[in-house]
Amino acid sequence: MDFIEFITQRHSIPPKYLVAPAPSPDELHIIINSAESAPDHGSLKPWRFLVITRDQRQALSDLFVRALLHREPHTEPALQERERERALRPPMLIAAIARITPNHPKTPEIEQLLTAATATEHLMLGANYLGYGTVWLTGSRIYDRFVMDGLGLGTDERLIGMVNIGTAAPDMPERKPNRRTVTVDYWAG
Repeated sequence: MDFIEFITQRHSIPPKYLVAPAPSPDELHIIINSAESAPDHGSLKPWRFLVITRDQRQALSDLFVRALLHREPHTEPALQERERERALRPPMLIAAIARITPNHPKTPEIEQLLTAATATEHLMLGANYLGYGTVWLTGSRIYDRFVMDGLGLGTDERLIGMVNIGTAAPDMPERKPNRRTVTVDYWAG
């Protein structure tokens, strides 16, 4: 498949359809290295990735539940359990983190965030190229400073998503990517 076809066929795979195997350590190195080609005004490398191993998943699920109860103390047990499962489902889980250099004279914060997001997309494309499915998930837990602190992020860092990676399950329903008809607009001045 050529590059354009590869890019246009890319789609997110729901976590319930991501199964083992996950990328090997060598493949993980390739996947994370894929981020290095992200456009980066000022060469700040304003991102990092935190792999949450299977051994640490229970601790992450506990952190998610504690954060939920911190935000919403009266959350019913069924919703707590649903929150817990978010950390346990995927074969591989990578926290995408933006590292912000405040008041940088050349690269404003928004550009640093955009660069971190682009690096994360490159990471996902690297995984997709190796044959793995991915989905980038966010939500209240991602933007919660309680979770960021629990993951050990510095005050200059922001969690921007959890990338779920695995093999697409054979029983996953076929799904065509939902694409818009491309419209090209030209500025008239």
